Amino acid sequence: MESPIDADMPEPVGVVRLSSSQAHPDVPLYKGVSFCDAVRRAGDEEVLRVLPGSIQVCRWSPVVLGLRSPQNRFERSLIPRLPFPVAGLLLGPLSALPDPPEVVILRAPWSILQPMVAAAGSEGLWDGHRGRADRSAIPFLGNGGRIGRRTWIDGVNRLLAPLARNSHWQAFTRWLFRSGLVTAGFDALISRTLADMSVCRNSMVIPLLTGHVNFSFFCTGGITWGRNRPDFLTSGWPWTVYLRCCPAGDAQGMGT
Repeated sequence: MESPIDADMPEPVGVVRLSSSQAHPDVPLYKGVSFCDAVRRAGDEEVLRVLPGSIQVCRWSPVVLGLRSPQNRFERSLIPRLPFPVAGLLLGPLSALPDPPEVVILRAPWSILQPMVAAAGSEGLWDGHRGRADRSAIPFLGNGGRIGRRTWIDGVNRLLAPLARNSHWQAFTRWLFRSGLVTAGFDALISRTLADMSVCRNSMVIPLLTGHVNFSFFCTGGITWGRNRPDFLTSGWPWTVYLRCCPAGDAQGMGT
């Protein structure tokens, strides 16, 4: 089986819930735009704590991660979500975490994910997506282990990828999505047509709550703020499943 770690990919990111906001006080505190941005930094070999108040722009991830209680109709519609309150999250490359993670987030091309998904088997994959592309790419898993990509998701993400490198675009999106009204309107627009909450909900919350693997197309935030490649997928692996499906040695000594 081909290794899920190579020179062109970010490191797998382990995530574990903190028992207290005071846990691991020596670990740097993330302050930034979004959870997918924090995952990006962890994939570049940083270890970070994400606490309530860490995420300063994205209106989706604090609620679905249980860092903030839902306050309005839009936030109550963000499901599945972790029960509030979650004291915080510890993120980092597997080799740097002090404890085994609960979930491993792996962002990779399908050629890398495919043999791991095959090892997980159909019984290991999340089956609660109801065919919705915003929550999972599993419905588009065809015969022979190939995945059919939705052209509008590809098109939007390929358009956003070069914009993500533009500082003016980054500043504009940060200003725009500080607005709850704009966020709610945008979510209503994309929830049935594009991927949504791809890293925070699809790759973190769903595997943690269900114990099953999920993989997803990237959402617009995952491309713009997480700066992920549009030809990659994001996936979430419960730790025990990751150990079983990951090639020997790629767990980097964690929990073994």
